[in-house]
Amino acid sequence: MKKNDKNKMQFPEYIIQNWEANDGINFAIALARITGWILHVDWWSPTDDKESVENMRPLRIYVGNNFNQIYDFRGKQTIQTFSNNIITSIATKRGINSGGVVTRCYSEIDLSNLPLRIKPSEAKIIEAQEFICKNTYFLNKIPLRVEPKVPANIAAKYTYGNCNPFAAALCDLKGYKPTALIAKEYSKLFGISKLGYVHSFVLDNENNAIDIWGKDSVENIAKRFELVKYELSTNEYDNANHEFKKKYPEKYHEIYEESVKLIMEYF
Repeated sequence: MKKNDKNKMQFPEYIIQNWEANDGINFAIALARITGWILHVDWWSPTDDKESVENMRPLRIYVGNNFNQIYDFRGKQTIQTFSNNIITSIATKRGINSGGVVTRCYSEIDLSNLPLRIKPSEAKIIEAQEFICKNTYFLNKIPLRVEPKVPANIAAKYTYGNCNPFAAALCDLKGYKPTALIAKEYSKLFGISKLGYVHSFVLDNENNAIDIWGKDSVENIAKRFELVKYELSTNEYDNANHEFKKKYPEKYHEIYEESVKLIMEYF
């Protein structure tokens, strides 16, 4: 980002310090209300991603979209930059030197029930909304969500892993053609990621790609996963579907039924 552009995106330093002291919670909720994107909490965990929140320490609440972009009061950043510049710095200042970072997605209601350092304040959320809406340069840099707008914390669960049963439900209910996105080469940011099956979605009669986030181009969905080279495969979709049903039949049925409900309500 150019220096001039960065300056335009900045908020007054005094309010940044206030948001910083509150782990970003009021800013993040305000931005999520305005944009409909995903509320994240980065936790410091003594073990791994399966650790319960009661045993973890909250670091930052922020908003991300489905393109691996972070929107924080310190500006737009990639996941890697945000982690290196913001999250690691917070952990260091708080004297945390073991364990690792766990990122989880929540609804606004969820945040009120989590063991966070700071609880959200409706008055401060409204104040943050006013600051954000006045900063049109910052706000205009955030891509708009397309219809249908499934609640972001729910949609996030179907971006990785649960996408295959969702694609199956879309196929059964809408008659669309399911397919799989196969990674052939990642960008440098995701260079060490495993090649092969990445994501399931469907193609409508006009060859538009549709998944939990709505209608999009195949190219844009590939960009979400930082793919430089990719291909589509119905066989790989079928293989993934078969393996999911075989290994986790109850979980598959649960996700498929929830997918049906989401499609009936939002699609």
